[in-house]
Amino acid sequence: SGVGFAEDIKKDDEGLGRNLYSRLQDEGLSGFLRTDYFSSDKASSEKTDFLGLTAQLKILPRLGDKIDSRFEARAYNFDILHYNNDNSVSELLEGLAIFRFENSDLSIGKQIITWGRADGVNPTDNLSPKNYTLLLPEEGDRKTGVASLKYDYYFSSELTATLFYSPFFEPNKVPFAFPSFIQPTEKKPAYNIENSEAAFRLNKIGSDLDWSISYFNGFDLTPEVRYLGTNGGKRLIEITNHRIQVFGADFAKNYGRYGFRGEAAYMLTEDMDGNYPYIKNPNLYGVIGGDRTFIETLNINLQFIGRYIFKYSDVEKIQNQAERSIYIKNATFSGELDETQYSMSGRVDYKLFNETLDMEVFGVWNFNRNDYFIRPIVRYAFTDSWKGIIGGEFYEGDENRTLFGVLKKNNTIFMELKYGF
Repeated sequence: SGVGFAEDIKKDDEGLGRNLYSRLQDEGLSGFLRTDYFSSDKASSEKTDFLGLTAQLKILPRLGDKIDSRFEARAYNFDILHYNNDNSVSELLEGLAIFRFENSDLSIGKQIITWGRADGVNPTDNLSPKNYTLLLPEEGDRKTGVASLKYDYYFSSELTATLFYSPFFEPNKVPFAFPSFIQPTEKKPAYNIENSEAAFRLNKIGSDLDWSISYFNGFDLTPEVRYLGTNGGKRLIEITNHRIQVFGADFAKNYGRYGFRGEAAYMLTEDMDGNYPYIKNPNLYGVIGGDRTFIETLNINLQFIGRYIFKYSDVEKIQNQAERSIYIKNATFSGELDETQYSMSGRVDYKLFNETLDMEVFGVWNFNRNDYFIRPIVRYAFTDSWKGIIGGEFYEGDENRTLFGVLKKNNTIFMELKYGF
């Protein structure tokens, strides 16, 4: 009958759907849907109350016996309550092919690369950009890939040499906010051979002492601001990224419940003599600290952070008031307000109820200017698929002369409900 024929078609369609989903799972399909609320944005504006939706998919198809691949994409709208705004964004986080050889791998495409062993503060991590304006609660959500070539050679299971190359630089997105009388223009390095980036790393893992040494020649991920003059009552500024060289090293070592780690970078810049307030000076930037695990699920991490600016000059002494205000802001974001800077970071993480409840607090305190940032977050797994988050980000300090003070408008409370599959 016609009814029976229709039921057969429906069963066939359902079977095809299940088979397709099963095949995609075999290819490493995973993803999640999440809805987030933020009481403030991260762009240092006056806007409040953001409700957003995010969908993210990841798949790991095998393209051959010795060719793997990885694709991850995200689509989001962080302000669905304001329908007149075009707030929908889609982006490819990673899309690459990995060619497996006997003692090496070659990765080609857009890929996220993370270097450094310190916790949350990584002077040697200069390859993949971060979006600091993203309205998502996890630190790991900020990074996106860079179109590049990466070659890993395995001397052994413990020792790896990595070569990196990319002509496609992408900068960090930072919450610069300027008053209406300032007119900014962005000048990003063009995609060409002259603006290529290259890096090398030798990495040792799996032994009593983990360590790495690295070298990077490319562009500073953090943009800087240059004052150009005035036009029609507007102050003109240019936002751009300058070339740097970074010599880096890190280590990590465990003694029972104690873990110790350190990371340092010596940066060479385009302003080796400290003549230009719109270009970073050469500097030495280091982190050292450790953590201890208590009662199996409580971990406390403390780190001391230091930075020394070579050829330091005080931007407060610039005579022109318009230039001075611009370069104070530039030095604030670049970490060059003081010749020698001391900071401390801490993270406390406590898991309960078979680790379904995770309570964490992360913070940074800058000694020199007494500004600080604190980020409490609570995660709870209702089921294997459903998870919830509640937390906040709080900045305090002088609003004109400290990094965390400048970011006070970004103080926020956030919540998230997430479904993963």
